[in-house]
Formats: sequence, structure tokens, C-alpha cells
Amino acid sequence: MSAEMDFNPFLGPRPYSGSEEDRRRFTGRHEVTRRLMNRVLAHACVTLHGPSGAGKSSLMQAGVIPRLKQEHDFRAVSVDGWPAGEAPLQWLVRALFAQLELGEVPADLPATEALERAVELAEERSERPVLIFLDQLEQPLLPGHEVEATEEFLEGVDALARKTSQKLRIVLSLREDYLGRFRDRARGWRTLLEGGFRLGPLTVGELLEAVLHLVTLGQPSQRWDREETRELMLQVRMPGQRATDEAEVQAAFAQIVCRALWAERAAGSRARAVDAEVILHRYLETTLADLGSLMPAAQQLLEEHLVAADGSRALLTEQEARAALPPEQAGIVLGSLERAAVLRAEEHNGSRYFELGHDWLARKVFESKQQREQEADRRRLLVERRRLRLIVAGAVGLTVVMGALFLWGVFQQERAEEQAQRARVLGLMAGARELLARGQIARAGNLLLEITQLAQVKEWVGLSHEALRLSTQEVALPCPDCTRASFSPDGQYIVTAFAAGTARVWRVDGQGEPLVLRGHE
Repeated sequence: MSAEMDFNPFLGPRPYSGSEEDRRRFTGRHEVTRRLMNRVLAHACVTLHGPSGAGKSSLMQAGVIPRLKQEHDFRAVSVDGWPAGEAPLQWLVRALFAQLELGEVPADLPATEALERAVELAEERSERPVLIFLDQLEQPLLPGHEVEATEEFLEGVDALARKTSQKLRIVLSLREDYLGRFRDRARGWRTLLEGGFRLGPLTVGELLEAVLHLVTLGQPSQRWDREETRELMLQVRMPGQRATDEAEVQAAFAQIVCRALWAERAAGSRARAVDAEVILHRYLETTLADLGSLMPAAQQLLEEHLVAADGSRALLTEQEARAALPPEQAGIVLGSLERAAVLRAEEHNGSRYFELGHDWLARKVFESKQQREQEADRRRLLVERRRLRLIVAGAVGLTVVMGALFLWGVFQQERAEEQAQRARVLGLMAGARELLARGQIARAGNLLLEITQLAQVKEWVGLSHEALRLSTQEVALPCPDCTRASFSPDGQYIVTAFAAGTARVWRVDGQGEPLVLRGHE
């Protein structure tokens, strides 16, 4: 245990294996390893059970099996991961022939006889005892495995356990929430039920000593403050338990937190205060990102189905979980999240349920969901604002166009009226010139007095002077509001007499604009 390691001494959520590296990491359970090993030596079949995450697989792979090999020269066969499409007895037979190097499985033998043949061959070829470790035995009890195939498997294992040979030992490992179902199925095979061994979770005190030892094995070696580490272990204790050294811990999350903290400190971080929840939140993000193209489906499963409206954890049956995922992705996503300890599976009343592994994870998922919804609302609001701006801009543009068209119409109408008025004035002027040229002075003056907008025709003044020059006598000029009019001899005034006996005098200035000087009786 003194040799240095060139890797992180903490595994994370995966179980310890039987490799040399993992055996060096495995610490803190020497006493329970010894007791379980003695139980195995004393009983043909031992049923190892405990809560999910208690470390059953790690205890056997990195603790009991290596000691049985070293101290009692055992050969070991480890079987787990029971495929749903494979009969469990046939799966076991193939594992025995392969791991004990017994050659090809006899094709002409039924599975039960092939199992017996494997044990016989093993005993014939070596006097060394054999340990058969059947891990995750809850899997053949799940829906998806045929009942008849599972019955055949249990019957075959019981037949092996009833052999009087001292060279064969069997360990069955399963989660204790499946123990009742297993006992119901194995009720007729007493040998499978005689040797039970429960493994409970590590306590805060036990894990503290293990962690303080493990950090010295890393490369570079580290030293963690005992009190700080104890506070960290208390953060990952089971929910609802008192903050004491006897409180049970959730080992998977302790491994996750310690692995991340060790890496940070190896990189030079000197932060003393450690927030396990923050580390676990980062771990969740990394786990989801590692799923690659499956990440959106996993996120939707967590956010939409595994957190309640108040942010607490929600239970989901395996059938519901699979229905919430694309069929081709369901098994991969659920398996990955369960192995990473993001999801925890429990059995109850014949059904398998999933829930998030910790309240911290539920809180992170809930916060991510809220942020995602807020971001979606923000994007929707931006879209609506863009639409509104386009509508307003369109309305303003249309208003401007309509206004411009209206003004253009008014302008065109006024212009047409001005052109018509000018044409009339020019016509009157042309008529007056023609009359003057003929010597019809009175009639020319009469036409001139019909022009009311004199500013439009500057020639009016000159033409009026011409009319005055040709005649200084009084002339009668008909107009809408007068009875007669005359030009003064000097050409400076035009006097208009009205029917009421009044008269108004006009002076013509040099610019051709008539100005009212005075009115008199």
C-alpha cells in the first residue's frame, strides 16, 4: 500500500474491480471483508444483500475475492450484467466455460447438464476451489426475463449449492429492495436462502478514515485536514440522519465529490471551504455532456419527469421512463444515468422505479429547467417584439405612403386649380391685348377688371397702363359687385362706383399689385 499511484485515488460512482490498482484503492472495510470471507468459507451459498450504493460489488471484487485467491488459492468466476434477451442459465454456463478455460460449451447438452459438466471439468483439471460470484442478481428477476428461464436458473444454482464438495462456493449479490422477491422465487430451494449477509453503508467515521488514507496514495500525494474532511463527509450523509460519525453516507456521492476535489487540489487549488453540492452540480453537467447526442433526451427526461413542480424528486416507473425516451435511446440513457448515480433505481411491489439520486441533483435539474424556461420565454418575447416592430414599421410606412399620396393628390389638385386659374387669367390677358389692338379700350378694361389674382400676372400692370394711355375718359366696366369703373387720367388710380352710391379708389404700384388706399362716400 506504500507504492505511489499515478492516478486519482478516488474512482467516482463506479464499483471497485479486482484490478491491482483498484485493490490498492480499496480501503476502510477490512473487518467486514474478513467477516464475509469467513461466511463464504463456512457456507456453500451466501446471499449478499444491502441497499443500492452500499458497495457490495466493490467488497467482493476488491476485498473478498482477492483474499480468497491469496489465502485459500481460489479460482473465481464473476458474472453480472444479465442481458434481457439471454436465458440467465445459459449466460452462466458460458461464463464458467470461458473464465475457467474449459473449452467450448457442449452444444449437445441442455443448459442444466452443461452447468454440471462445467463444474466437473473444473474439479478434474485442478484441485483449487472455485468461487462463483453472481452479481446484480436482481436483474433476472426484472420484467423482460421469462419467468420459466429464471426458474430454471435458480434451480440450477441451487443444484450446485447442494453439492457436498468443499471445492465450490457460490455468492449471490442483490439489492435488498429485491430480497423479498428473490425469497418468494427461491422458496423451494432452501440452500439459496440459508446463508445471508447484509452489507450496510459506510458511516461518516469509516469513510473519513478511508478518505484520509486514500489521498496519501495519489500522485502527487496530498494531505487533507481531518476536520475539513469530516465536514465534507457529513455533507454527503444519508438525508434525515443526524450529523454524527455514526451517520451513514452515500458512498457514490462521496466518491464523486472527493474525486473532483482531489483533481482540483492536484491542479493547485488552495480553496479550503468545500461545497459538496456545487461539485455535484458540476458533475451532473459533465455527465449529461458526456452523453453527446443523447444529452437532449436525457435532459428532457430529468427536467420533465423526475422533478416535481416544487423542485422535489419525483418517482417514475421504468415503463414510464422508457416511454419518455426515444425507443432506440431509452436503454442507453437509463443505463448511463444509473451507472453514474444520477439516477437511482428501486423495486417496489413488482415494479422498478427511478428517481434522481440526491436532492442536490433534483435542485440542480429544477434550476436548469427554470433557466431553460426563462430563456425560452425571453426568446419568445424577443420574437414577439420583432414581430411588433415589423408591424409598427409596416403601419408607419403605410401611413407615410398614404400621407404622401394624399399630399401629392392635394398638391396635384391645387396645381391643377392654379394651372386652370392661370390659363383663365392668361386667356383674359390675351383677350385684353387683342381688344386694345382693335381699339376697343372699354372692353379691354372690362376684361382686365375680371382678373382677381393680379400677382399671378405681372403683365397686368403694363397692360393697364396701356389702356389708360389710350383713354382717359370714364368708361363703364361691368364687374360682379360694381356698377361702373374708370381710370384716372394719370393712370395712377382706378375708381369703382358701387350701386349703394359709394366708391373705392385703387392705386396701381410699380409691381402690378393693387393696394386699397381708402374708401369714401
